[in-house]
Parts: sequence; C-alpha cells; structure tokens
Amino acid sequence: MAPSSGMRKYPPRLYEAGKPPIQNRSMNHSCFLSNIQMVKENLGEDVWSALRESAIGVIVNLKELDYIWSAKVVHYFLANQLAIESSYEIWSLIDCMPLRFSLYEFGEITGLNCDPFDKSEVWDVDHQEFWLEMKVLTSDGPTLKELQALFPVCRNWPLEKRVMIGLFCLLSIGIFGISRNSRIPLHCAKRVLDTAAFQRYPWGHVGFCSLVESIKVLTYEGKKSYTLHGCVHVLLIWIYESVIGVGEIYGNRIEGADVPLLSWHGSRTRINFSDFCAQEKREHQKIRVRHMIMKPVEDIYPKWNNNNIYTDLDNMIKDILNGQLNEKFWDAMPATKCEKRKYGVAAPVVPNVSPSSKRRKDTEPADVGEASDMVAAHNVAILGLVESIKILTAKIDGIDVSVGDEVSKALEATIDAKVEARVRVFETDLWKHIEKLEEEINYLKNKADVKNAPDVTSSKAYEEDDACSNDLSWIVQNKINSQDGLPIACVFKKEKKTKKTMEKEDLTKKEVKKTEKKAEIPLRRVKQEKGFEIPELHDESISTESWENDRQWEKSVNCRTVLEALASTLEEPTRRRKPQLTKTQVWPYVGNSTVRRIINGEKGSKGAWFWRRKRMIFLEANDTERFLANKKTTDGCMTP
Repeated sequence: MAPSSGMRKYPPRLYEAGKPPIQNRSMNHSCFLSNIQMVKENLGEDVWSALRESAIGVIVNLKELDYIWSAKVVHYFLANQLAIESSYEIWSLIDCMPLRFSLYEFGEITGLNCDPFDKSEVWDVDHQEFWLEMKVLTSDGPTLKELQALFPVCRNWPLEKRVMIGLFCLLSIGIFGISRNSRIPLHCAKRVLDTAAFQRYPWGHVGFCSLVESIKVLTYEGKKSYTLHGCVHVLLIWIYESVIGVGEIYGNRIEGADVPLLSWHGSRTRINFSDFCAQEKREHQKIRVRHMIMKPVEDIYPKWNNNNIYTDLDNMIKDILNGQLNEKFWDAMPATKCEKRKYGVAAPVVPNVSPSSKRRKDTEPADVGEASDMVAAHNVAILGLVESIKILTAKIDGIDVSVGDEVSKALEATIDAKVEARVRVFETDLWKHIEKLEEEINYLKNKADVKNAPDVTSSKAYEEDDACSNDLSWIVQNKINSQDGLPIACVFKKEKKTKKTMEKEDLTKKEVKKTEKKAEIPLRRVKQEKGFEIPELHDESISTESWENDRQWEKSVNCRTVLEALASTLEEPTRRRKPQLTKTQVWPYVGNSTVRRIINGEKGSKGAWFWRRKRMIFLEANDTERFLANKKTTDGCMTP
C-alpha cells in the first residue's frame, strides 16, 4: 500500500518493537468447555437439546467440536497491541500490519446478538421463589459452584426448571467466563426465568464487554500469569480469520459451518512468528491479513454510550479504508538515518533532463534509499560483532597459564594454611589436656592410702560357716601396683582357724595390750608402700623443665626399661573360685536339700510327706487300741 500523505499519526505500540513481555505460564481463564460437559451428564439429553436451540446455543455446539485451545498464539497478539484510547476495541500488530478486534468481529465470529441495549424496555420478574428453591441469596445471581451442588437434587425436577439450571451454567462459563465462586449479575440471571426475554437479549454484547474489559485492565509485564474473562476462544478464531496464513497452516478449517466459531478445529503447534512472516513474504510478497470488517464510513464505529472519536485511531482506520496505510510508521528507525542516506544513495547524473522528469526521478528512489539505509545499518552491526569476536579470540590465545592451574594452586595454598592453623589449635588444646591429666594422676598418687580389708577371720558370721564346713574361703585386699603406684584389688586365701587357735590369739592380744599400757608404748602403724613414679618420656615439658641435663634423662630411660622388663615377668595371682550350692541345695528349697541339711546340721522342713506319715502312725495307733479293746470284751464274755 502506498503511504498516506503528510505522514499522518497513528496509535503507538503498547510495548517497544522487539520487546514484548514473555509469557512464562499459560494465561488463566474460566471458559472451560469440560465444565459444560457436566451439564449434559447431570441434567439429561432433553435439557442438552433445549440448550442447543437457545440464544446462546453456539457454546453447546463449540463443546461438541473437536476443538483445541492455544494460549501461546493469543498471547502473542495481546502482547503486540497498539495503545489506543478507546475502551471498546483492541488493535494488534503482526509485522506492522494492524488488526482490529471490536464488537463487529465478535458478533460475526460467534453469531450472537450484538445489538445495542434497549433502554426503553421495562421488564422485571419475581425470582425469589426459584432462588429459595435453589438455596441462593435473593440479592444476587447464583454461582457455578452452587449450581453444580444442585445436580444430584434437580434430576427429578421438571424439564423447565432443569433447562433454567443449564442456562445459568452456560452464562457463567461461556458468556461471562467467570470463576466458580463468582456470581452472575442479578439482572442477567433473572432473564432465564422468562424465555422470550432471554431470547431477545443481546448476549453477544454482554460477552464482548466481559472479554474486552478484562483485556484492557491487564499488565503483561512483571507478572508470571494473568487472567481473562469471557469467551476467550473467540480471540483464537479471530486470529485464524484475520491472519490468513496462520489459519491455513495451523487452523485446520472445517467447511460448511454456520459461524466462524465452529469453522476451526485449532491446534497447539508452537508458531515462530518471525519465521512465519519471512515465509509469507517469500511466497506472497506480503503478509496476508484482514485488517477489519469493512463497514460504511458512517457505521465504522460500533454504537456505544461513549462515541468519542480519537484522531490517531481515526487516521489509521481511514487510511486502511482508502488503501493509504503507512506500514513503516511502527518501524524502529535508526537515529542516524539521514546521515546514512547521504552516504548510501548517490544522485544519478543524467544530462539534458527536464526539471519535471528530474523531480520525478529524485522522488522515486526514496523507498530504495530507505532500504539501503537499513542494509547498511545491519552491515555495520555485523562488522562490529566480527571485530569483537576477533579481539576475544586474540585475548584467549594470549593466555599462557591456564585458569584451572591458577585456581587449583590458590585453593591448595588456602587449604594448607587453614589446615596448619587448625592443627596448631588442636595441638595446643591437646597439650593442655595432657597437663591436666598428669596433675590429676600425681594428685591421686600422693593422696592414695592403702586400705586393708577388714579381718573377716575374726567375725562370728565366718566362724559359724567355717565351723560347720571344710571349704576354703577367699578374701580381697588392696595392693600397691609397681608400675604407677596406684592400689589394685587382689584375692588371697584365708587361713583356717580352729577354736583353740582363736582363743590363743585372743589371750595374746590381751597380754600385748596390757604390756603396752604398762610400758606406755604407742600403737604400731602399718607401713604404707609408695609407688615408684616414672616420668613420661614423651612429655616435652618434663624433658626441658624437670631434668637438668641429658645424663639424667638417659638414666630415667634405662630405669624405665628395666622396670618394664621386671613387670613383664611377674604373673598375676590366680583366683580360685568359691564353691557355691546349686538351686536344689539352697535352704529352704523344698527339693533335694539333703546336702545342705547335713552341712548346716539343721532339720528338714515339715512337708506334706511328714503330715502324711504322722497321720498313718495315728491311724495305726487307733487300730491297735480298738483291737485290744475288742479282745478284752471277748475274753470277758467267754469266762464262766
């Protein structure tokens, strides 16, 4: 198309060229066709047929198609919008080709009633009875969640009421496209109660407003996702209808459908729009688009309450209608465009040319000069990249030592330093602990006293046991260890003592006490043996502080070796096990305790056998007495 005269101003881009926001996640919406399938399964086929014939039956027909939704394609056109001031339409760009989405496009795609609202209509209906039956607040319309809760209950309801429940569901899902917890506006929900009022209402107008208002309030940058309301599937069908190449390659068109909404299967193929635009230009020299639905000039804008006309948008629409759209208005032109044009294009020198023809030739290569400027700019950028790559490769080749070796050396040095520091800390702590242990050992050596075991031979308890048994007994006494000087427990055999020897010892003890008292001789003390202390040879503090010269050090080493050799020859005294009685020999066990009774000289317990024997003796005595008594009586009777 030829450019418009005077460089008319158009609406700018919403985002800079080449910098649209990237969609990290799929857009959120509530127009799920799978929720419409629940209506068919729970309300029955008769309700489904009635919904298909209603004013919004196109939503039911879309569910019956094998249709595939693609959010990536829709996001590309939403992110490449034009910043227009009108609130009732959107414009998008694909390679500097503007596309319009207004009430006209929505009505043509869906086939819904998009007429203006009739302000003169006075209509109302009583809804409270049916709202109470549905258990819904009478101040507002129902939610999809409340409607789905009625599915098990309303199966036995009349057809008319079940159709109303189905229409509520279609309004929530396909027209308003709101979430399950959002309520349908009350003035729209009451239309369901009146079939005639429902059929004549402009539901296309309502669905378009819900969709466009959600698009206008969106910000696509700084967020991972966004949410759309309304029937979002209309946007994808609008792209297939407006961009002819996209519809041919990815739309999977259905022939013979009534409305465009039912004419496409769709697909989820990832489209690279840069490659697509290049392919379109190679095959068709331009991108084939339908800018808008052509209308007369007086009806170019849909009828709204606010019919303001914006200059930028009006210029673009009129240039499209007149075939004078300046497609290069949105190009990102370089800042040095004029300077590059001087060096890139040379004025042709033609002798004997008339002024009119000269002016014509000067104006003709304007487009060619602009193209050559773009090519020169790209060449300069490519040369700059090549030079930077050469510089980087030269720097990489000039490196003598590899980065890996330097990093490893630095790591080894830091690791060694840290290890040495930690070892020093542990070493100092270890020496401190060793010194504390040595002080404690020396303290125990100096304070330890040899404590003899009590003279158990003189106790009466042992006398009783030994007097009745011939077994040898053992006693435990403390003995000083020869190596470290600490006392250890040893077992010694106790000598057998008779009564005579014990009496003699008592007499001798008494005589000694008497003589000591008379002579005032103090009591003798038991001599305590002290252990021989051997210095630790591995201690540096002893070798430097306690010993004065190397000779004494050598003597201590020799002494230690000799004592260790003597200690190795000594044998630990063997311990004899003290004999013990088994369980059957321990008193008062009822079993075979004959041995214990013989040893202790005690009588056995009076068990059951004892009383049984005593009873037998008693019975025998009674029998003998009776026998003697009977015999006397018989003898007396026989005497004359």
